Amino acid sequence: MSSANLVEVIYLPETEYGVTPTPLSGVTAETVRFTSESLSGTPTTTISAAIRTDRMSSGQVVTGLEVSGDLNHELAASKFHDDFFEAGMMSTWVPAESLSTDVTLTPNPADDQEATLTITGDFSTIGPGVVAGDILQLVPATGPCVTVTVISVDSTTECTVNTKAGEAAISGVTQDVQIPAYLVIGTEQKSFTMSKAYLDVLHELTTDEHSQRYNGSLVGGFNVTASYGEIVTGVFSTMGNDYLQEEPSLSQQIETAGGTVNPAATSAPLNASVDVPIVTADGVASTFCIESFDITLDNGLDPTNCIGKIVAEGYTLGTAEIAVNATIYLSDSSYDSFMAQKLTQEPVSMTFTMANAEGGYAFKLEAVQLSFPDPSSEGQNEQTMLNASGAAKVGANGESAIKISKLLGDQA
Repeated sequence: MSSANLVEVIYLPETEYGVTPTPLSGVTAETVRFTSESLSGTPTTTISAAIRTDRMSSGQVVTGLEVSGDLNHELAASKFHDDFFEAGMMSTWVPAESLSTDVTLTPNPADDQEATLTITGDFSTIGPGVVAGDILQLVPATGPCVTVTVISVDSTTECTVNTKAGEAAISGVTQDVQIPAYLVIGTEQKSFTMSKAYLDVLHELTTDEHSQRYNGSLVGGFNVTASYGEIVTGVFSTMGNDYLQEEPSLSQQIETAGGTVNPAATSAPLNASVDVPIVTADGVASTFCIESFDITLDNGLDPTNCIGKIVAEGYTLGTAEIAVNATIYLSDSSYDSFMAQKLTQEPVSMTFTMANAEGGYAFKLEAVQLSFPDPSSEGQNEQTMLNASGAAKVGANGESAIKISKLLGDQA
């Protein structure tokens, strides 16, 4: 018998699609941190239609092989998440841009989620220049970073920003004002060689672990789900172009050759109740209450199936479709924010930031079009909710439909 706790999944980026990098002595593999997985090379079969006078079946033959599977996980700041978000967005992380300057953050006494950010430097010199809707981090030499989103750029030295509720004032302290590293939707097919090993299933009483290798694995899509009272969870869906059953495992082969297999990260997972401090709609921090939301991206990968090869040769890119769902408590502000737009389909921009002391991510949806039934009374003593769902589309000026930013945690 084998334990699910002793299943190991590793991955390493491929430089040539579908080919495991060599020599193994020079590779560094990462261990996946997951809650469950369904990686598989699953044959598709066809039953023979041959007629037999004894009425017996002629059996079935393998007519294809689907190499795919999901990695279910708890969202946390880690290299695994960085790599798989990058592959899922089919682009490369744009490096952070920062400016060391004196920072003053003055909370608005009339709105505990708004403040004025003033610097002695120039906002226009940070990367391409700070604009409304940007996510910024105020990074001290030591201690926690402060994340804000820009409502308006009022001058070269002053912005009006959204903050978490009750954010403390900062008075003239030298810090880095940073546009975090980010991803936008692209067309780069970043592939991995993945391997799944059963650490307690050894071949013929040796130390060789039974395992499967999945070459050419692309991230066909991903999901992020945040619900009150729960850890933020997600799924990365993969699709590959080759499959091998082997022993010893790829992990064992790498270590024997002198390569490196890094252990899974141990960073704390993000908690939807306390680690999602800023949610904005059309650039302004929400005053309505959201119970849960989820974001799903599907890259629309279409397999290229060729005669003579049992598994897909590769995949062509489809439209990157983004679905959004949110459960929102009905209130005056949520009614005014969403009810009219469901008839006009006027898009609303939405940003969700989530981070803890070890870092996290922010998800900006440039133009979300929502549709939903009118809030209804579903029974005695039940809450009346907006159960909104819709799609995120390209921005009015060609902005990426979704932008993922990498947020820093506490500075040592």
